[in-house]
Amino acid sequence: MRSPKVSAAIDDPAGEGGESGATGEPAALTTVDRYYLAWREYQTELGEEPRAQQLSVYLASKEGMNGRGGKPVSPSTLRRYLLPFRVYDVWAKQRVRNETPSLDAIAQECAAHGITAQHNKPLTTDYIAEQAVNFERRWQALIRHHVQSQQ
Repeated sequence: MRSPKVSAAIDDPAGEGGESGATGEPAALTTVDRYYLAWREYQTELGEEPRAQQLSVYLASKEGMNGRGGKPVSPSTLRRYLLPFRVYDVWAKQRVRNETPSLDAIAQECAAHGITAQHNKPLTTDYIAEQAVNFERRWQALIRHHVQSQQ
């Protein structure tokens, strides 16, 4: 089962917490949220989705984000987040319209956009459900980040 590893890594990639539901405090951006923001910015600037190597270079040059030892973030580290980023984008579009997005609708929209799991298998609603808690956490953190950056 590959997806639990992906989910665990995204939930708390660098020991930052981020999910603060127990304390009631708003979620802060995690390192992976910052990777996501750079992934979106790359697409806005260059009109295409970056591959992991391109995102690594972009993070280092444009965002000043490096990995261990001050070197660019490893493409293999970034690669594990690309599928969840794609699915999050679809989920977020649904979330704008509905507080609890339909897992079936997300799976169908992913399929329509060619977003698939490993070996081109369709994404399952189980996979999306596993990601949903983190997607909601990211949603709230990004809203908070956007509001703070506007002040």
